[in-house]
Amino acid sequence: MLVNLMGFSLDPKGAGTLKSYVSAHQSSVSADALVDHVLSLGAGYAVIEEPYVDKDYSADYLNFYAAAFRNYPRHTKRIHLFAKSVEPALRLPMAEQQTALEEAGYLGFVVVRPIAQGPIGRTILKFPSLGPDLLVRSTVRATFNVHLLGSRLELTGAAPFIQQDERLGSCAQASIWMAARQVHERHGRTPWHSIADITALATTPTDADLSQHLPAGSGGLNPIHIIRALRAMGHQPLFDFFLTESESGSEDAVEVRREAGRSIVRYLDSGLPVIVALADVGEKVGHAITAVGYVEARGAACRASHGYDAFVRAIVVHDDQRGPYRLMPLTHDDVGSLPKDRLLIYSDKPLTVEDAASHIFVPLPSRVFLRADRADTVVRDFLESYVEQVGGAMLLRIDGVVPDAALAVKDFYALVTSGRLIRRTYLTTAGRYRHHLARADLAEEIKTELLVRRLPHFVWVTELISPDCPPPEGDDARNIIGHMVVNATSSADSDFDLLMAHMPHVLVHRDINVEIGADPPFKETALIFEMHAPYRGRKRLD
Repeated sequence: MLVNLMGFSLDPKGAGTLKSYVSAHQSSVSADALVDHVLSLGAGYAVIEEPYVDKDYSADYLNFYAAAFRNYPRHTKRIHLFAKSVEPALRLPMAEQQTALEEAGYLGFVVVRPIAQGPIGRTILKFPSLGPDLLVRSTVRATFNVHLLGSRLELTGAAPFIQQDERLGSCAQASIWMAARQVHERHGRTPWHSIADITALATTPTDADLSQHLPAGSGGLNPIHIIRALRAMGHQPLFDFFLTESESGSEDAVEVRREAGRSIVRYLDSGLPVIVALADVGEKVGHAITAVGYVEARGAACRASHGYDAFVRAIVVHDDQRGPYRLMPLTHDDVGSLPKDRLLIYSDKPLTVEDAASHIFVPLPSRVFLRADRADTVVRDFLESYVEQVGGAMLLRIDGVVPDAALAVKDFYALVTSGRLIRRTYLTTAGRYRHHLARADLAEEIKTELLVRRLPHFVWVTELISPDCPPPEGDDARNIIGHMVVNATSSADSDFDLLMAHMPHVLVHRDINVEIGADPPFKETALIFEMHAPYRGRKRLD
């Protein structure tokens, strides 16, 4: 069997042809959104590669379609997208095609499965750009190597997307696949799993609810099934639930709802995909999508919050029903600041995190036991107690050593006591933390004290940010005025959680490996430094 290539320009007619392919010649909101995204990336040319053996579809074929009486095709098509025409490149000798294809601007590919109910298979496309006022943080991304007629094309900065195949699974399986595939490609700490694999793991053992649809699990999964699948895939699944106002009459119900966006941003900043369950999207009760990034306002904070959501307008989501890279505003106040054509729309209205997100699932690494919100609380409690109990004495020490520094420290204390200090909390490894720190524009003596400290493999880092900090330059992170390091392998004992705290002119270190029964259960030291200046926070994937 020969592999055939067919190319066409993505002019209006070509865009219509592309839409016909990815929608199986029928109306599809997801296909429309996918093609619109491709065109927004600046795609000018498409190459159809067929037949194409797709590993994911082959696994699903063996688990279902091969056993059906009807003959289903076993091969797919793969559509490659380029910024410029590749016709001149394909006429070159094979040895010269690699460079020419790279220069054509590779934007990604779409696998088209030969099934009408879910033709969009494994899809890898670059993140969007939203103009000068909005910064898309492509936090959940990976690098993919793509082979086309012997040429290897590298695609960096993409998040996997797939449409659900109703015969094999639901939106839950598609969301798990999108989350897990990025972790597999980026970190390599978990094996490769197909949709069929995910369904099998989620439905073992099979309960009565699952058996209402055959194959088991094709009608949807509940939270227990999702957690079961994630754990069997090698993850440490985190489940968190957020109340809706209709479900709780308490006065803090609104704040609980706001915590949903705050929590999602923390995990996205950690490079972790977040499966978001929607309570009611109008057309369909119960739906799951996958968050892969967020949209940040370039200017000052757009809301009062102690979390980094203060700067965030929306999360970027993959919705198998609505397409890749849709925008889900955090609140209704954010809707007007976002491009209308990218909003996640159900029942003619945009969904917001505050209104629709009921619970989340996060595929944490297996050795992480401390939740993001708990790590953030450890930092908050330390800062408040530090200012209250030690602040005055520390000011006297600083004033005695570095007289001019007392004012900067007082300003920092004022941010803490007023609740205006913004905390950006994210998970990282000790190695990556040190790698970033070594390149930060900190005084060498401070770096040295931070870098020589023994740390666990996984840590939570909380960057301390002024709400009046200047806008980020390009896609850099914002400047910070300090940071904290928290033990991510802890079991929620605050005395053992905080490891280091860098604040203006002060560095606090806690050694938690002291004798059992010691009081206090750690040895704390504080160092005063003459030098202090804001320094750049960590950009995701630094």
